[in-house]
Amino acid sequence: MASSSISYNRHMQILDLLKKRGVVRVDELSDVLDVSVVTVRRDLDYLNARGFLVRTHGGATGPKDQPAGIPERDFTEKDVVNIAEKERIARKAAELISDDEIVFTNSGSTVALFLRALRGKRVRVITNNAAAIESRLDPLVELMILGGEYREQSRSFVGEFAINTLRDIYSSNTILGTNGLSLERGLTTTVYQECAVNQAMIENTHGKVIVLADNSKMDRIANFVSASLDQIDIVVTDDKCPERFANELESMGITAYLV
Repeated sequence: MASSSISYNRHMQILDLLKKRGVVRVDELSDVLDVSVVTVRRDLDYLNARGFLVRTHGGATGPKDQPAGIPERDFTEKDVVNIAEKERIARKAAELISDDEIVFTNSGSTVALFLRALRGKRVRVITNNAAAIESRLDPLVELMILGGEYREQSRSFVGEFAINTLRDIYSSNTILGTNGLSLERGLTTTVYQECAVNQAMIENTHGKVIVLADNSKMDRIANFVSASLDQIDIVVTDDKCPERFANELESMGITAYLV
């Protein structure tokens, strides 16, 4: 666990430097991070494989296909976009949850609506979604908020503390919101820190990984990959989702609900 936390911190430092400089070099990173060049190369290869950067001879640059069309929105802005569709998605997702489950959820406006849709079910929810604290939840829903580094824009907790807490818990099912869902890249987000939290939830899920995404997220790629499609079991979207896209998901073994 300690080793994973150390790696996570190095990856964050590398991406922060890359964001500031546009280009990073192995020898410079070795000095800054106080690790061997072998370790730096391994870190860069790891980040390259997940689309966070592009490996070059002797270093790395930012991802070439980083989509400028999906900037991170403030949580309050997202809360009023496609609200009717999100409410239908939330209600359908709530139907997939049974009594006495432990459910992981991440941040996002659709996930917040899902929490409110959990009516008449005795469920324990573990989430990094700080906005859930203000939600009017059914008294049967037991809410546990992960701590960690607080991000005001997404109203979520991220970082080492949240990830380490998740590793000691196993969920019945996991509910994930997303910024983009692509047949090529899978589940993507605009925030690197969210990726590690999403992965920790997926890895400690005994049951289904359920993605909630309205039609505006379909066939879109955000900056960072949270999960590949083979880690997703169910996608709940609205009836404006292109039929072709839903059929492609089904052909990959992913159940698609259009509501």
